[in-house]
Amino acid sequence: MAEKKKFRSILLKYINKDLYMDLLKLTMMYDIDNNAKGFEIKRLLSQYGVPYTSLGSGTNRFGILIDGYAVKFALDADGMIDNQREFLYSKKLYPYVVKCYEAFPNGLCAVTEYVEIFNLDAFYRYQDKMREILADISNIFLIGDVGITAKNYINWGIRHTGEDEICIMDFAYIYDVKYGIFKCSCDNETLLQYDKDYVNFICPRCGRKYSFGEIRRKVTRKAQKEEIGDISEIGYNLHSESEVLPIDSRFTINENKKKERELTPNEVAIKKHRQEIEERQKAMELFDYPELYNQTNDEI
Repeated sequence: MAEKKKFRSILLKYINKDLYMDLLKLTMMYDIDNNAKGFEIKRLLSQYGVPYTSLGSGTNRFGILIDGYAVKFALDADGMIDNQREFLYSKKLYPYVVKCYEAFPNGLCAVTEYVEIFNLDAFYRYQDKMREILADISNIFLIGDVGITAKNYINWGIRHTGEDEICIMDFAYIYDVKYGIFKCSCDNETLLQYDKDYVNFICPRCGRKYSFGEIRRKVTRKAQKEEIGDISEIGYNLHSESEVLPIDSRFTINENKKKERELTPNEVAIKKHRQEIEERQKAMELFDYPELYNQTNDEI
């Protein structure tokens, strides 16, 4: 007989059907901006007697703290996809990202681990570690808005578990490298690479620079939905505040897992492809073509 465990839901504890419907209607409204939606969410939470501390609003989501957990409310359709995406990838990327414990299947709300947000001092102190994490993630995914720049530091945090461990708090802009959109238009074959700070992308063949926004705009909503699929199939499905269910190892985050893991065949191929490009770049540097090299840089 399978071992069982008691699971509890923050979402089902505090968000009843009426509040859920009010939140969904608000999220789908197009005649009110997202800043105003954040204030309306706070009003609804107070109206329904939900105890919370405000964490602030981002581009597509509004965050609060409940019972020591961060709860992210989608402010629009993109915010719903963001919550679904984080639920989909948090297990694979942990401990580099915060855990995403639960989410409504449509992405209306998600519950994540709460960690201490970076301040500027932490941002400068942990840059080497940030690069290590981003280098590892980039073998599998391309991820935006977490590069090493002052405007992104609030997307990082510190997990206090004996020794301080940094992690990414907001990782919704994450895409599998198998997407064709991450190939340069110069030959539709060469994979783009990050710059040294993981902020922009550069084609190692022609030198063209791309912002993450340029790349992200190529991803259609339809493609995202196909990638994400039905998140109810990758987690426990609760119908009440607490339920006892059989443990399924597929849905469990291994707290003690090593950061180093065996790469899949697809990831090995991608890593090899990038290494070959880097080797070609180093070989080219042995030749003295200053005018051509400078001209390429001037065009970026």
